Formats: sequence, structure tokens, C-alpha cells
Amino acid sequence: MRGQLACATAAATLAVVLGGGGIAAHAGLITSSQIVPVPVGMVGSGNGTLDFILLTESAGGSQNNAGAFNGDNANTQMPTGSGNTTANESFITSIGELRQFFILNFPNGSGGSTVNQLVVMVDVNETGGPQSINLDKFDIVRNFAAFAGSDPRNDPLNNDITSAQQNATNASYSGGTLLANLDASPKVLGQVSVGAGHADQAIFTGINPFDPTYSNSDRILLHWESSDHDNGGETIFISGTLGPQDFVPEPGSLGVLGLAGTLAARRKRK
Repeated sequence: MRGQLACATAAATLAVVLGGGGIAAHAGLITSSQIVPVPVGMVGSGNGTLDFILLTESAGGSQNNAGAFNGDNANTQMPTGSGNTTANESFITSIGELRQFFILNFPNGSGGSTVNQLVVMVDVNETGGPQSINLDKFDIVRNFAAFAGSDPRNDPLNNDITSAQQNATNASYSGGTLLANLDASPKVLGQVSVGAGHADQAIFTGINPFDPTYSNSDRILLHWESSDHDNGGETIFISGTLGPQDFVPEPGSLGVLGLAGTLAARRKRK
């Protein structure tokens, strides 16, 4: 990948990200109003073909290297029930890779991207018990304290972080700047589309990956804690087909018909 990042770096420098349209960015706390259901059939997880897989339950799509994009590999330790019903996992990447992903999938025609906010999708895949999971904690940290030695996780921009390295992180990180976090109330994330391969919930983080105060080399860690995983296996990812601007106008009043039309047009273009 890392050959692609030079172009992404230049493009990101030139990008001017405007706030018009889509859901307004809310930095800091992630409340219930920043978590919205995705209508049935609107976007799938893609198993890595169009999307940036962060956390999943298996190796399928975990390499994140489809087409021109080669991002850090996914964490593959999400629970599937059968005595393992809780998750305490982390995913590490860089601002540069996030920018590259968005510029590739959501180009603005001028070398930048139409994306102005990081939205994290959740594919809820529960086949037993309640058709939902509980999101207990979700933190997004910039420039966490470096791990000891020459750990590749200290420089995700220039290292392809493996799934084994992601899986080993758990909650062992420290320091850094907290960019966004879930408020004190755990959230119930319900299944909207039955089965795996479909986004069910969208979490709006309020983080603009093209904020000029961020550097491409900034390391980003997403820490996820959840419970009540009965059976199946969840996937947490960034969509390559649905951006924050496709949700109109606000999380609490999602325009389903407008979203469907936007996605139909986007799929025709692809």
C-alpha cells in the first residue's frame, strides 16, 4: 500500500472539507442520537471487497487489501457465542490510511474526498437469544503511548499491522488523546437485516479524518467492548459505499427514501 500513500498524502493536503449536507459532526461524546439504524438492504459489510474491516469474527476479508487499498489487517477476535459472549478488543490504524480509503471510495473530483466524518458501521449477526448486542464501551484514541521496543503498532502508516498484532492489543494501550467515546449509558445495537453481510447500525463519531491538525502518521486506536453475543458473529467496519453525507438530514430523522435513492445512484456509478 505504502506506495499509494504518497498520492493520498498530497491529495489530503489539498482537500478542503466542508460541513454542508449530511449529518452534523458532534465531536466528543457518542450518545444515542449518534447511533442510527441502517435500512434493510442499504449497504453490506462487503467482507473486505469495498469496506475497511476493523473487527470481525473470522479471517474472511481481514486483509483489507482489495483493489488499490491495502490497509491494516482486521482484528479477528469478535465473539461468536458458545461460551464467549463478550468482546474487549482494539483496532489500530493511521490517519493516512483512513484518508486514503476515503479519497479512493468517496472522491470529490479535486483529489480530496466528500467525507467529513468517520462513521463506523456495525453488522449485527445474532441467531440465538435477543437479536441484539450491548455496546458497553467505544473509545477512539489518537497517538496512544508507544508500545515497548520497535513494535509495528507504533507506526501503522509504514507497517501493515497483522491480525495477530491487532488481536494481542485488547485494552493494553495507554495515553493518547481521546477523540470520541461512548457516553456512560451502554447502547443496545439491534439487528435490522437478518444474517451476516449487512450493516445494521451506523455510529457517527464526530471525527473529521481530514482535520488539518491531524498528520498522516498519527496512529488511531478504536477500542470496543460489547456483551450479550449469543450466536453468530459481528463485524465492525467502515463502509466504502455509504458515507455520512448519504444520511439526510440528521440522525434522529433519517430520510430512508432519500438514502435509498442516493445509494441506488452510487451503485450505478460503481
